[in-house]
Amino acid sequence: MQNGAERLAQKMEKGGFAVGFAVTLAEPALSEMAGCAGYDFVFVDAEHSPLDRRDVFQHIMAAQGAGAAALVRVRAAEPAMLKAILDMGPDGVIFPFVHNADTARLAVAACTYPDGPYQGVRGQGPMRAVRYGFGEEAAYLAAPENYLLKIMQIESYEGWLNLDEILSVPGVDGVYLGPADLGRSVAAHKDLNPPSVAEICDDVCRRVRAAGKWMGVPLGTTPKNAADARERGAQWGVCGIDTALLADGMRACLANFTMQEE
Repeated sequence: MQNGAERLAQKMEKGGFAVGFAVTLAEPALSEMAGCAGYDFVFVDAEHSPLDRRDVFQHIMAAQGAGAAALVRVRAAEPAMLKAILDMGPDGVIFPFVHNADTARLAVAACTYPDGPYQGVRGQGPMRAVRYGFGEEAAYLAAPENYLLKIMQIESYEGWLNLDEILSVPGVDGVYLGPADLGRSVAAHKDLNPPSVAEICDDVCRRVRAAGKWMGVPLGTTPKNAADARERGAQWGVCGIDTALLADGMRACLANFTMQEE
């Protein structure tokens, strides 16, 4: 049976676009709803949200139980912090603020075992990653990299400058763009007369695709957003976040009620 990482890769290999939904609130039903709605994956944001380890665990189970892959954006490439999350059995990990190849190497090492191909530092204790012994335990322990996408987020001027070195790190599977932080980083280097953020994003997409890695971007919620992402060369992206959709729904409901009062 295919795992979530393999399903996403296969869809993209065939030219499909993998669409995800971002969760920042603790309620796991949101991840289950995303899977039921037909999203390919759930983007569990453990970087910018108050989610704790139990919350992340429940989101992973809910997403996978509803047929979606679970990608977790962690706070940093810290092996000690990552162990418990990896043992929960996510289908991918997204590492923020990857500025250079050293950070990318640490990220890959944190996800893999010492006797594997990437000189890993991960400790063995996969728990749910092998479904408590009911899953493909031997295959997972032999090659956990086959069950986990390792995604580096490029969101700084330095990360863009060092992109080729980052992409050359063995075990890196893909890149996710962070245009908001990238924009601030580029602005902080305005004395160097850098290219525009749009030009840098286009360049990142081009080079990631040329390197044979999976290219991901944040998406808006319109058909044009999706078309622009495909034109840029993206193969996967995040469309919708729980807080924004709830806020939009609240505004719409309240506006309807207010209009009727008037």
